[in-house]
Amino acid sequence: MESKPLDSDSYPCMNCGAALKYKPGTTCLHCDYCGTDTPIDTKVADEVRESDFQQYVQSFEKLNLHATKVITCRKCGAESTFDESLKSVACPYCCTPLTEPDAHEERLIQPSYLLPFKIRDNELPAYMSSWLEKRWFAPDKLKSRALYANSFQGVYIPCWTYDAQTETDYKGERGDTYTVVTGSGKNRRTETRVRWSYAAGHISLFFDDVMVPASRIINPGIMDKINNWDTMNMVEADNRFLSGFITEKYVLNMTTGYNIAKSKMEEDIRYAIRQAIGGDRQRINSAKTSFHNIKFKLILLPVYMSSYTYAGKRYHFFVNGRTGRVTGDRPYSVIKITLAVISVIILITLLALFAGM
Repeated sequence: MESKPLDSDSYPCMNCGAALKYKPGTTCLHCDYCGTDTPIDTKVADEVRESDFQQYVQSFEKLNLHATKVITCRKCGAESTFDESLKSVACPYCCTPLTEPDAHEERLIQPSYLLPFKIRDNELPAYMSSWLEKRWFAPDKLKSRALYANSFQGVYIPCWTYDAQTETDYKGERGDTYTVVTGSGKNRRTETRVRWSYAAGHISLFFDDVMVPASRIINPGIMDKINNWDTMNMVEADNRFLSGFITEKYVLNMTTGYNIAKSKMEEDIRYAIRQAIGGDRQRINSAKTSFHNIKFKLILLPVYMSSYTYAGKRYHFFVNGRTGRVTGDRPYSVIKITLAVISVIILITLLALFAGM
């Protein structure tokens, strides 16, 4: 049963009036009914503009908020927005059918930029096949089940990015190792000792586009596995690129996202301090960091998702909509693992026999 499409931007075909969808890898909207392509007048952003974080925190109500219809999955809780070109709607994560009564309206910050889908859905089986062929311990029937159990759904994933200039004063100790020989006779041994010396200094680091996924559908680890986003090809956010795709609502607000980004920056700062202290070992006794000129933006990244059921359990695949890079979870074949273990045992036994001859 088809679900009722939600109220959102819809782009009718000038030739037949049917709803147009964005055609991945192009700058056109495409009509599935009559084949007409309608150009999107856009270009890659020459200069990426970012917003001042402190200013937005202090005046949240003055943000570029827009009333957006959001639909919530009753089963897994994932929240997304949809456009009218989608004839039927299912949750991209758990495949539960979604309908109009599940929708509500929210005022959300609008994305500044997006990376349009580049790979088309009919190209995805080739990428999936290549990935599955490398999963030697997967069951033999997995390939057909994974490729054809459910169709791929294109989803734009929201991500925050943060810039900051950091200044850090640190105090610590540098440890230089050396060896000494102690004892005599049978008690003679070599010991490694550390000579510690005082160290202090200043570290100045600029962080550019520290990315924090704001998704409930995909965890940060998944986004890291399908990374290498060509963000230099981002375009200004335009709903025409979203036509025919699901856009997930961000679940991390910009303040929470910044705190996560700040933790990532602090990890890099501590690494830089250790590099500056030098020596064989380092101790950081104190590090006082100030963050200046903090900027942020909200962007959308293209991901294809698919799920399938194997032996009563659901598994998920995720594909970078720009590069085709694949990751996901999958079952393991007990038979293949057992055979591999037996083969290793036989090999070790044969080597031992030859060694003893």
